[in-house]
Amino acid sequence: MSIIKITETDALKHRLEDLTGNDYNCCYQCGKCTAGCPAGAFMDNPPTRIMRLVQAGYVEDALKSEALWFCVGCMTCTARCPQNIDIAGTMDALRALALEKGLVSETRAKKLVNAFHVSFLKNVRKHGRLEELSLVNSYKLRTRSFLQDAESGVKMIMSGKVKPLHSITGKGGIKGKDQIAKIFEASEKEFHHSAPKRRPIKKQFIAKTPFSIKPGMTIGYYPGCSLSGTAREYDISVKKMCSLLDLKLQEIEDWNCCGATSAHATNPKLAVLLPARNQALADAQGLSLVLAPCAACQNRQVTTRKALMDSPELCEEVYSITGIKPTCNAEFIGVTQLLEAMDPAEIQKRVKKPLTGLSLACYYGCLLVRPMDEMSFDDPENPLKMEAIMTAIGATPVDWAFKIECCGAGLTLAQQPLVEELTHSIAKNAASNGADAFVVACPLCQANLDMRQGSMRKRFGDIKAMPVYYISELVALACGADPAEVAIGEHFVPALDLVSKL
Repeated sequence: MSIIKITETDALKHRLEDLTGNDYNCCYQCGKCTAGCPAGAFMDNPPTRIMRLVQAGYVEDALKSEALWFCVGCMTCTARCPQNIDIAGTMDALRALALEKGLVSETRAKKLVNAFHVSFLKNVRKHGRLEELSLVNSYKLRTRSFLQDAESGVKMIMSGKVKPLHSITGKGGIKGKDQIAKIFEASEKEFHHSAPKRRPIKKQFIAKTPFSIKPGMTIGYYPGCSLSGTAREYDISVKKMCSLLDLKLQEIEDWNCCGATSAHATNPKLAVLLPARNQALADAQGLSLVLAPCAACQNRQVTTRKALMDSPELCEEVYSITGIKPTCNAEFIGVTQLLEAMDPAEIQKRVKKPLTGLSLACYYGCLLVRPMDEMSFDDPENPLKMEAIMTAIGATPVDWAFKIECCGAGLTLAQQPLVEELTHSIAKNAASNGADAFVVACPLCQANLDMRQGSMRKRFGDIKAMPVYYISELVALACGADPAEVAIGEHFVPALDLVSKL
């Protein structure tokens, strides 16, 4: 009887298959993943080649690839794979394994991106929520990029978006820091949750039945870290919009950071346990619907809820950490979903100042519509629900091609040139199709299109200034709010003049 010896390479490949649920033999190298990858041109091994390396057993070469540190996590590759392979999940799993095994690229890209992720997660481990100024300071010390965004930082401190005293006093932290410590300790142990096996299937988008939200209702609220800081105008406008629509918001008590890009890019277990605590808190506080204005936060919460529903073992682990067993009764929704859930006639009757004459590019970005099965909100290739809301308040949405293209997401600090190239393509397409401004439903999208627009326009020189409005700002304005009430004057690209002419 012969004994089959499992090599280290075989073990790594089996580990990848377990983490992702993929059967890599199903990949027939069609190239769709690379064709749609926004960062493919920056990669030494774009997605198609990464898949081939894994398939052929050259896993260590994949682990050492610089491509892992340019991946923006937009999930375009996974969404368009005809074989239903989770390519984005493969990139995440390879990155985590590379860090675990010490088999990593030593390029500048890796050093910058990893410095950001380390700074981010250390900050969350200490405070439970992200202290943005502390994060930036830590990142700059690690990378020696002291002058990057200095002017923007001063502006944000002056406007109150960044609060230096929070970093000193710990005012922004949470009470349950002992639970956060336990989550990080648990994340360092092996993750026994295996991904469901994926097989080639014909993908078909089926939208969830919209929720029903009526005036007078109380909705849970998960602002997330950025709405307490650099995206504070989003928080202000969401609260004002809900007030004008006669909706009450109840903030989840003692919520914590969801881990955002940094957790899911480096530690799959941490990426589930951090949002799982928020799920348990929302369930325990009797909330059935929770508004999460940040698309990244909502995405992490929605995918975690599904993981909890699929894994009793994961629920037990969350219970052992928090003392609360998740029931998964609370569902996290975005601002666009909230508006869709209201009767259109109810919104229209509250419109006092229609936004007539305002031509808008409705920008969804990546995470509002992907992954398709978990989000199930709008068509992942041509979403239109934001356009319907803008039309209802009198604005004119333009027909354009880049509404779901990635802006660079959480790599805005570590890969600024990449973000500038991506946002330039997005802005150029929007402008060429007649848009005067963008409307977004994500603070990451708003930051990349707004804060990075000045350096992007200076670099390329062919784009006019285009304001970037949050969807909540425009709905609030249409319902009678004054621009000052929703802090539109705090944007980097001047945004007051355009709406004051309406």
